[in-house]
Amino acid sequence: MREALKLSQVHFSFPTPTGPLSVLAGVSFAVREGEWVSIVGPSGCGKTTLLRISAGLLFPQHGTVEVFGRPPRGQVAYMPQGETLLPWRTALGNILAAREADGRVDYQTRQEALALLAQFGLEKFAKAFPHELSGGMRQRVALLRTFFANRRVLLLDEPLGALDALTRAEVQDWLVDVWQSVRKTVVLVTHDVEEALVISDRVLTLTPRPARLAAAFPVELPRPRERAHSQVQALRAAILHALAEARQ
Repeated sequence: MREALKLSQVHFSFPTPTGPLSVLAGVSFAVREGEWVSIVGPSGCGKTTLLRISAGLLFPQHGTVEVFGRPPRGQVAYMPQGETLLPWRTALGNILAAREADGRVDYQTRQEALALLAQFGLEKFAKAFPHELSGGMRQRVALLRTFFANRRVLLLDEPLGALDALTRAEVQDWLVDVWQSVRKTVVLVTHDVEEALVISDRVLTLTPRPARLAAAFPVELPRPRERAHSQVQALRAAILHALAEARQ
């Protein structure tokens, strides 16, 4: 299986009045086509910066980023943290926005979007505006918009972070169903180790800033995964231990 996203010795610093603040210090990893990789690490270690570089929104001072062997701009869909829906557009209108940047919104595109809403249980909310939806519904629509973009690599930055625990678990399961249907390559940043294990094929851990790759954990368990499963909990303990060791 070919590499969809590849970072090689990526270094990045932000300028400050007292000199450069090193955020990433030689981060290297690759994500295979169709794979779901989650990235966890301490707060402030540079996870969002890493995603923004992977999206082509920031440029590393050293190192390279490639998406299918080319620069990432125009090849990835990036979902940042926080509320990302356009409040003046319906759920359907928000999903269609994923294709408007490429000028491909026609009758067929609209039908595809409606079919996607129906496939994943949101057809009754197609004409609803964001303020008429619950937090979980808004995140579902935002995630479908990202999946609907005509991009082969999706970058998700804490998409479920604002949800309560019960809603978050429900949307996690729903998200796995969406991904298994469309099978795009996904990189997810999350603070929730259990979330990463329930969803991912691999979990990568980062050190504190300046971040380096600390460890990689394959998750070789069939989906759907029970959160209380002994292997999930064993992997969770191993990842938390790796994160604690990286702090020392």
